Amino acid sequence: MNNLSPDEPLQIGRYRVLSRLGRGGMGTVYLGESPDGQQVAIKVINPEYSQHERFRMRFRREADAAQRVRRFCTAAVIEAALDGDQLYVVTEYVTGPNLEEAVDTGGPLRGSSLDALAVGVATALTAIHAAGVVHRDLKPSNVLLSPVGPRVIDFGIARALDTLSGMTGTGEILGTPRYMAPEVLRGEPVSAACDVFSWGCLMAFAASGRAPFGGEALPAVLYQVLNTEPSLEGMEPALRELVASALTKDPRNRPTSQQLLDHLVGRSAAPEQAAHSVQASWQGPQAPQGPPGGTPWPGSGEGAPDPGQGHAGHGADSGWSHTAPSVQGGHTISGAAQAGPGRDGPGHTLPERPRGGTGSFPGGWTAGRRKLAVGVAVAALMVVAGGLGLRLALAPPGPPENLALLYQDDFTQSGTGWSGGTYSPMTGTYGYAPEGYYAVDVSGYSPVRREQAPIPFVSAPPATPDPSASPTPITPSRILLGSDIRIRSGTAGLGEYGLFCRGEDDNKATRYEFLLDTTGNARIRKTVKSAGGELTKPVKVDLPKGEVIRLAAECTGVEGGVQLTMWVNDEQAQSFLDTNPLPNGLVGVIARVGENSSAVLRVAFDNFTLHGPAITRQP
Repeated sequence: MNNLSPDEPLQIGRYRVLSRLGRGGMGTVYLGESPDGQQVAIKVINPEYSQHERFRMRFRREADAAQRVRRFCTAAVIEAALDGDQLYVVTEYVTGPNLEEAVDTGGPLRGSSLDALAVGVATALTAIHAAGVVHRDLKPSNVLLSPVGPRVIDFGIARALDTLSGMTGTGEILGTPRYMAPEVLRGEPVSAACDVFSWGCLMAFAASGRAPFGGEALPAVLYQVLNTEPSLEGMEPALRELVASALTKDPRNRPTSQQLLDHLVGRSAAPEQAAHSVQASWQGPQAPQGPPGGTPWPGSGEGAPDPGQGHAGHGADSGWSHTAPSVQGGHTISGAAQAGPGRDGPGHTLPERPRGGTGSFPGGWTAGRRKLAVGVAVAALMVVAGGLGLRLALAPPGPPENLALLYQDDFTQSGTGWSGGTYSPMTGTYGYAPEGYYAVDVSGYSPVRREQAPIPFVSAPPATPDPSASPTPITPSRILLGSDIRIRSGTAGLGEYGLFCRGEDDNKATRYEFLLDTTGNARIRKTVKSAGGELTKPVKVDLPKGEVIRLAAECTGVEGGVQLTMWVNDEQAQSFLDTNPLPNGLVGVIARVGENSSAVLRVAFDNFTLHGPAITRQP
C-alpha cells in the first residue's frame, strides 16, 4: 500500500520508496526496495537535526560504528548516507511483530520461547558491544519476533542527539525510563552495562507481561527504578537469578553481555554459534506457532497485509515511531504450539542451583558448575560439529568481551587529560580536533609522537605512600586497549600508527607497540630504552582506504611472560608471548614516520577505551 503524501520522496539514494512505516521526533522511516529487489527500512533524519554540524559529525561516527556490528540477531545496517543534505540509514527489513505487540496480543512467553528470546537478545548485545556501540534504548518494541528468531533493531544512532545541548527539552530523557538503567536516569555516562540492565527489564516483561518497575507517572517510574527491587514473575529460578543479576543497581556488579550469553548456553559462546542455535531452536519442534493459547501473531495467517503496508519493527530509537504492524503474507513462526502458562516446553527444565561450586559474576551472582539448561544450548553444542559451525569454532576469536570498561574518551570535549589543547593543522601537531577526535601529526622533522592516555591508574604503588591519601588503583595486569583510527588527508609516504602498553614515562622509549602502517601491514614491536625490534613479522590486513578501522590490543600477564594480541576490525591480526616481559606501565597512542624522511602522517584517534578486570572499590 502506498501511503505517501505528495511531498514525500519516491526515491532515496538508490532505493525506491514503497510506503511510510512510521514517523517520530528524530525522523521518518520508509519501506524501500533496492535495485535487486531487496526490501529495506530507510530511516531519514529530520532536517532540523541534519543542519547542525556537531550532530552530523557524531551521527557519522555512530553510523560507522553501527555498520561494524556483526549480523547476529540484529537488523543489520546496510549503508548510511553521512555527508549530503539528507542523512539516512538503511537497515534490513525484518518481518514479524515486535515483542510488545506479541505479549499484549498473546500473553507472556513461556518455556523454550522465553529461553530463546533471552539468548537471542544477549547474542545481539554481544555483537553490538563488540563493535563499540551501546544500544541505549533496548525495550520490547525494539525486539522483533521474526520467522528465524528474535532480532534487535535501532541501536546506536540516537547517541548523536547527545551533542545537541538545547535540542531536547530541559530534563527530557532520551530513551524509555521503565527500561533504562539507574545510572542513566542520574545523568551518569552511558555504557554497555546500561544495555544489560535493559535486557533484564525486557526479560521481565516477556515473562510476565509487565515491566519490572511499576508506576504510572514519570516521577513514580523513576523512583521505582532508582530505589526498589524489580518484580520478577513467570520465570524459572535459574533464569530469574540471571535476570536479577542484570538488574543490579550498581553497573559494576552486572554481568557483561558476553557473560549473559555464556551462562545462558552453558559454555563460552561465540555469537555466530549462539545465533545459529537460536534460529534452530526458534524454527524447531519446540518453537511457538503463535502466542500462548494458539492465537496467531499479529498480522499472520489469513488476511495478513501485503508487504509495504507498514511494519512494527523499524524505528523506535529515541524518537523513531511506528504504526500499523504487519508481516509478509505466509511468514508465520512455524512449529508446534507453545506450552501454556505454567508449563515448560519439552526438555527445557531450568534446574535449581546446586550446592557448592565456584565462579561468580561481579557482585556475587554465583555460577559454579550450574548452567542454564535451555534447548538452544543443545543446538549450540551440535552446530559446532558440522561444517560452518566447526569453521567458526576454530577461527581466531575477536577481542575478549568479558572485561569491564575501565576508561573511555570519545574526544567530544577537550581538557579531559590528554596532551595538547585545541588542534589546528596550522599551529600544532597534536590535540583535540574540533570535529571530535584526537589528532596526531608526525613528519620527518618530528618523526615520533607518543601520547599517554590519562587513565585513572598508576603503574606501581609509590615507594613511600601517604597514609592519609586515598590510594590510586594499580593498572591491571590484564588490559584491552581499543581505538577507532582514521588516516586523514595530507598523509604522504610511509608511516605507522597504533596503540602501546607497558610504557615508561621517560625520554628513552620502553613499551610494547601494536602498529599498522600506511601500506596495510600489522605488526607487534617492543622497545627497551629506545632500542627496539619486531616481535612479529608484518602481515597484510584489510585496511579500506579512507575508512575508520577499529584497532584493539591486549596485554595480559600470564605464567611465563606477557601475552600480546592485536585485532583489526575484530579480526585477529597478530599474537605473541613475550617470555622476557616488560613491567606494568603506561598506555596510549603512537604515530611514527622515518626520521628525516619526506613522509607526513596525520592520524585521527577516536573512541579510546581501556577494558580490564572489574575494579573492586573498598568502602
